[in-house]
Formats: sequence, C-alpha cells, structure tokens
Amino acid sequence: MGSASFQASTLGRGELEDTWRGRLEECQKQYQDASHSYRKLLAEEPDGQPPRPESPLARARQAESEALTEYSRVLRLFTDLTVHGKLPEETLHGERGVSKET
Repeated sequence: MGSASFQASTLGRGELEDTWRGRLEECQKQYQDASHSYRKLLAEEPDGQPPRPESPLARARQAESEALTEYSRVLRLFTDLTVHGKLPEETLHGERGVSKET
C-alpha cells in the first residue's frame, strides 16, 4: 500500500481536497506577494539595465520564479486530485511518498 493510499484512508477525500485547497491558496498568496515585490522593485529601477546577480531586484525575481514554480506544482497536484481523482504521492509537507509493493 502506497503512502498516498494511507493518507487518503486517514483523511476522507473531501478533507484531503480541502487540505490541498488550503495549500494551493497559501502558495498562490506567496506567489502574488513575491510578484508584487518584484514589480515594485522593477518599477524603481532608474536605468532599465539588467540587474546584478546579487541585487535586490535579482533576488526578488528569483523568489517570484520559485514561488510560481511551487504554485504551479501544487495546482497540478490539486487538479489531479479534484478532476482526475489521482491521489498525491507526497505528504502535505512536500515529502515524496514511498510506495510499498505487497
């Protein structure tokens, strides 16, 4: 029995969807915040030159990119769960489940 099956058996499907929906909303908020911070710093750039790698603008851009990647990943998992009935193979803490063959 895989960990996804174990997780589904301890949480009902509706509870599982609600939990992943909360995670999705959290990731969306983090992405929106990171995007807002990046756009604000970008608007403050006086010369429009590419930022130095260690600049606040470059760090904000990296944070936005990472937040978008995570949001997209969780959205894919949530869609698979709610539309296709596919259980996530990871815990809500981002750890990949290990399936056990019996």
